[in-house]
Amino acid sequence: MTQRFVVGYIASDRGHDALALASFLAKGTDTELIIAMITPETSPYSGTHPLPLDDADSIIGKQIDTWMSEALAQVPEGIQAQGVVRSASGEAQGLMDVAAEFGAVAIVIGAATTALLRQFTVGTVASTLLHASPLPVALAPAGFAEEGPVTRITTLFGTRSGAAALIGTSVESALQRDVQLRLLSLVQLDRVPPSQVQEVEEFVREFGGAVLAGRAEALLESGKATVETVEGENLEAALEKANWSAGDVAFVGSSRLAQGGRIFLGARAQRLLRVLTVPVIVVPRAVLPAETPKRAHGAEPTETGTGR
Repeated sequence: MTQRFVVGYIASDRGHDALALASFLAKGTDTELIIAMITPETSPYSGTHPLPLDDADSIIGKQIDTWMSEALAQVPEGIQAQGVVRSASGEAQGLMDVAAEFGAVAIVIGAATTALLRQFTVGTVASTLLHASPLPVALAPAGFAEEGPVTRITTLFGTRSGAAALIGTSVESALQRDVQLRLLSLVQLDRVPPSQVQEVEEFVREFGGAVLAGRAEALLESGKATVETVEGENLEAALEKANWSAGDVAFVGSSRLAQGGRIFLGARAQRLLRVLTVPVIVVPRAVLPAETPKRAHGAEPTETGTGR
């Protein structure tokens, strides 16, 4: 069954980064990209003239048509895509509405970074999604240009509530994509007694039951999945020691403050964004296993409770 990613697109570097990441994530999977451009709602009280988008003589309509054509032309061959234009009170709300309309499993956006350090800078749209989206949100670093496919998933998890959803989702995604899974434990940074630390299989069983837990155990035994502990004086210092390669994507989790299965980016996850240099997928606490990308039929194998 084909799954869909909604791509938040604007004719700028941020939009191009989002489209590049969506293509990277979709490559080798049975996924369709819904490239969404969100325009402001108009009203008699707004300062803009309400020009209809389908008016052939509308300058705005023609420009949006041009931008959408350019976006569709950037999608690599072999990846399904369609473009939609919707009006909404805000871009973030518009993207969530489009995701609901098309039954999407994730929203992909670009996030600005500093030119020197490639750190994520979360803008208004990203911030809104990262505190309200019921779906995983994928963030592209500035200038992202990898063609894909994903070759390794790295999940950063700790002992806080929400780790089960994060680990379970990453295990399911790694199985579906047939890629390596690296589980980076932040347990040492949480300073909890060893007796209170759950095993990976326990987290997975809590999320997806005994069958998924058994598959996770098989991954670990085969070496297709590994568990590593990062240590350091603080979170930033610990993550500096982690190695990253082309084809990597990082999964991080939502804060315990998240409500109703939605994302809430906690303080720790925000710190993670400041040091990570690879694409990041932020996972809601109650995301379901079925909401992860599936590998396309016949394709060759090749988004913790880290919030507070």
